[in-house]
Amino acid sequence: MKLDEFVKEVLTEIISGIRSAQEADGGAFIVPSGDGGHDYAKHPRVSSSARIKSTIVDFDIALTVEESSKGSGGGGLKVFGMGANVQGELSSKDTTVSRIQFAIPLLLPESQRKWHEELKKGSE
Repeated sequence: MKLDEFVKEVLTEIISGIRSAQEADGGAFIVPSGDGGHDYAKHPRVSSSARIKSTIVDFDIALTVEESSKGSGGGGLKVFGMGANVQGELSSKDTTVSRIQFAIPLLLPESQRKWHEELKKGSE
């Protein structure tokens, strides 16, 4: 998988997971809106203001660059994965593995559930 595809997939899956959790029944309110600047438990990777919650997504990725005697038209940085594919063909290749680290700030999507109305209904 190319690096840009991997980063895109990870970030969209995180947001998709948050949105799925926000819609699930069960009593929890994930990134609730209209919380009046509630004082959340402190965490070094999460920031909260009156209306915006954010976090940092850290990446620590091993990349491979291969030079092969086999003719293929592809190139670019590939995210390292483990696997084997033995097809009985001869080829030679030089592989270099590099490691990169970076962080991406991410504004968390607010839940559209009306948590204060749901709590009020539950106590009646």
